[in-house]
Amino acid sequence: MRNGKQTIAVGIALALLLAGCAMETKEQARQRLQAGGGAGQTGEAAAPAQAEAGKLTAVQFYVPSEKENKLSVIDIPTGKVVGEVKLSEAPSTVVFSSTMREAYAANMNSSTVSIINTQTLKVEKEVPVGPMPHGLALSPDNKTLYVAAVADQFIYMVDTKAGAEAGTIDLGTGAKTNYLALFGDKLYVSDHENDKVYVVNVKTKQTVLTIPTGRTPRAVKISDDGKTLYVPCAGDGTLMTFDTETGKPLATIAIAPGATDVVVAEDGNTALVTAMEGNAVAFVDLAAGKTVATVGDLPGARHISFNRLQTKAYVTLSGSDEVAVIDVASRQAAERIKVGGQPHGIQIKALPGIGGSC
Repeated sequence: MRNGKQTIAVGIALALLLAGCAMETKEQARQRLQAGGGAGQTGEAAAPAQAEAGKLTAVQFYVPSEKENKLSVIDIPTGKVVGEVKLSEAPSTVVFSSTMREAYAANMNSSTVSIINTQTLKVEKEVPVGPMPHGLALSPDNKTLYVAAVADQFIYMVDTKAGAEAGTIDLGTGAKTNYLALFGDKLYVSDHENDKVYVVNVKTKQTVLTIPTGRTPRAVKISDDGKTLYVPCAGDGTLMTFDTETGKPLATIAIAPGATDVVVAEDGNTALVTAMEGNAVAFVDLAAGKTVATVGDLPGARHISFNRLQTKAYVTLSGSDEVAVIDVASRQAAERIKVGGQPHGIQIKALPGIGGSC
């Protein structure tokens, strides 16, 4: 048995090497790139010539476009769109399974979730859920997809193996759901109409805490240690932070009109916040509690995601049908990538343990 496992392990490693994608940590990738290992224009090493959009080990971004009902696949090393997936009406956000073999996209106007095979770039199944599905969160075991439906009070649960709805979580009469963040057995749900974040125990399906926020909370995020909740509040143009245990506010930081989404650097010191109505991305010093730089001229700056090395931030521009690439060190927009009409969410596809070499 042991020899068999060793043979399998060697085979996997060999296959990855032959595919031009060696297993390495992000730190190893960072050192290689700094040593002149051939970084591409977007801050990653050049991809092998034979890399295709459906290659499992390719590091890519998936960007749903509402107006064209499709998903664009961006190759990170070259900064080019290398594939597309046709979706249903008005796709908004996307998440990946931990194996990166499946992606799930919420289709707002179709009230469905598309299950996408990332190797074939085909939709394998379309699952009916509640009205106007928007935010998505996937359980760590990949078995349950949680779906926020903007037009009602429920979180819909999808059994990913069966490809079918598997029940709901009721947040109460008058509640509205928008974006989701999952940490452990707690699901954080922003209510953009009632200015709240609900904290739900996914095991009991009960709301255990309700956190009042600023006006129009949008894409909530949780710190890596699970202790801090980040809430961009569009109506106030602020980023609010909260203690996840007590729900008490920690800070309110001025951003720009329409604060929408946030990513936090690994060191926990810097946050980048998009402002859709403000057409900007703000760099925030979290310790000082203030915005220290703003990148403007970003029409409809909506959602944001780091590359693996966190040297670049990719931002969907719903006002210009592009993805802007921001250089984190210089705090400037380095380039723009044309995608489908009215791009919404953006999510990175990268296997764990595979660094900037692919």
